[in-house]
Amino acid sequence: MIPAALAAAVDAAEAAPLDRAAALIRPFLTDIGWFEALLAAEIQAMACDPRHLPGFRASRQGGARHLVLARTERIWLTASLLDGGQAPSDRVHFSGRLSLCRPLNGPLAGERAVVVGTRSCAAGATIELDERREALCLRPADAPLMLLRAQIAPVGPVQARVHDRSDGRAIASAQADEAHARTLMLLSLLRLQGRRDAAGQFAQALDAPLPGQRWAVMREYLALDTQRALPALRAMARREADATVRGLAARTLRQVEGEPCPA
Repeated sequence: MIPAALAAAVDAAEAAPLDRAAALIRPFLTDIGWFEALLAAEIQAMACDPRHLPGFRASRQGGARHLVLARTERIWLTASLLDGGQAPSDRVHFSGRLSLCRPLNGPLAGERAVVVGTRSCAAGATIELDERREALCLRPADAPLMLLRAQIAPVGPVQARVHDRSDGRAIASAQADEAHARTLMLLSLLRLQGRRDAAGQFAQALDAPLPGQRWAVMREYLALDTQRALPALRAMARREADATVRGLAARTLRQVEGEPCPA
């Protein structure tokens, strides 16, 4: 388990503004004695009992392996091992979070997606990136690279984006909001159960911060009780700030009311 001081910092950072959250987490990347002690304790436990498994979630994606040391809605703290000799990706990913990254066994070099120069970071130092506007593009190396990394989301939904490395063209985007994901899952369950008495919950959820979220709620609302959802759909077709969602609402309204769609 992570030390109590780190757990307390993660809990405090969860509800703090972005700058304050980073200030709470940063000391644990500056002084990593807690991490070295954690590794030593787990190695000793495995030496004593070959069946011992550390109590941390692990994942792998391609040549990257991650040990999740702490994770909340806004705060992720991971230890990563990146295989050497990997060709650089042809895509650049913007996580939408503030990233604090400390190499543990070698220098780290990265480039911004719109190249303005190279930034190097020696082992033992920390590089900080605002991954709403910057991305870390690792250069290939022969030896594996070990990293300790904290990612801190701003308050509210997170917008992640993927761009083509060669020309900067946007390829994909996604809204990462675990609270909304849970809300939408609950609304889906209510819709599947035919709980029309819960329509008020759907109406309240339409006040979501991101346009894609509002449209996802509207689809569930229409599927639950189309007639009751019509006033909200009409309002969305007239007043929705996002042009794409406003257009979707207008086309859906024409279909629901039986009007012919324009060619």
